Amino acid sequence: MAKYQGAGEVFAADFHAVKFVGKTKSGKALTIEMPKAINLGNIEWAFAEKGDTVATVVFSGAYQNTDAMVTTRTEPWTIEIDGTQTTGAAEIVTGAGLVYIDNEQVALTRGGSTFAVNRTFREINADGDMGPVEGRIALDESRPVLTLNALTFLTSIPSMYSAMNVVSTT
Repeated sequence: MAKYQGAGEVFAADFHAVKFVGKTKSGKALTIEMPKAINLGNIEWAFAEKGDTVATVVFSGAYQNTDAMVTTRTEPWTIEIDGTQTTGAAEIVTGAGLVYIDNEQVALTRGGSTFAVNRTFREINADGDMGPVEGRIALDESRPVLTLNALTFLTSIPSMYSAMNVVSTT
């Protein structure tokens, strides 16, 4: 039996390469990858008599470059659907799949998982503008989030949650 405890801080080891391999609800093959991601979600486990509950694990993509003066940025995610790499999907609802952290299979999913890129745009308005103007729209924030409904964990719990340590094993 393992004993876990909150670490009280976030370490570099809490960032992982995260990959979901499965299918969309419509049956298309799907791979979502975030080269650096962190689970900023809380530990919330439902205790029930039946195996009908799943743990929700939320990974947010982390940026490598924090230089505000960079004119081109690469967002920390890729999506591959049926062999064609694509970007810009606002939200994809996934079906059954496997979750990999640092190229190790760590969980099976059930109940649908979700990938969303939550973006904040800012319009730079001038007097007389009737609406958005090309060249004057800034992307202020873009946060890719992969929410997984994990049926079972195939790895140690601290690899799924941030700021957690193994205290002892027996």
